[in-house]
Amino acid sequence: MALTRLGPNNSTNISGINLTSQVTGTLPTGNGGTGATSFSPGKILQVLNVENDTATSTTNSSLQDTALALNITPSSTSSKIFIQIQPQLLAQSTGSAEAGLGFGISREIDEADNTTVFETKFSYDGLFSSGGGNSSDDIRAYPYVAHLDSPNTTGVCRYKFRIKAYNGDNAKFNEASGRSRMYLFEVGA
Repeated sequence: MALTRLGPNNSTNISGINLTSQVTGTLPTGNGGTGATSFSPGKILQVLNVENDTATSTTNSSLQDTALALNITPSSTSSKIFIQIQPQLLAQSTGSAEAGLGFGISREIDEADNTTVFETKFSYDGLFSSGGGNSSDDIRAYPYVAHLDSPNTTGVCRYKFRIKAYNGDNAKFNEASGRSRMYLFEVGA
């Protein structure tokens, strides 16, 4: 629908139009509008980021903290937190049948309630299932990690990147002067 001027004076002279009370309709997309009659998208309310080059190494088979962590305080309980991480990882093999490591993201609210909100792994079998390399090779990876969390709080949320080893391998974070990054985006309704 095109824009229509309301009121008794519908002349072609459009100077002095009150857009809140004298115009109805939507501006067509060809003229710079969205074509929508109503529009209430989510909004990015804040963006935080951190870089870290502290090395972490573990042979533990449960998730261990790295030094990559960041706090955010949501402005509303309905806000979501979009987490983006670019880690530098190394699975240093001990010659097991499946070289690999696991990683995850945990959330603490007001320094309590440590909850794993995301966890996955990469492995020799997953990366080289069609051949190329062998299970005793080290695996370097620079994955893109993304997760959308709903913390349902206005308390301080601390997000931490964590790693763990598989089959006795050595899981390494920021090995050989690597640098990793974390970004937190608060998305409001």
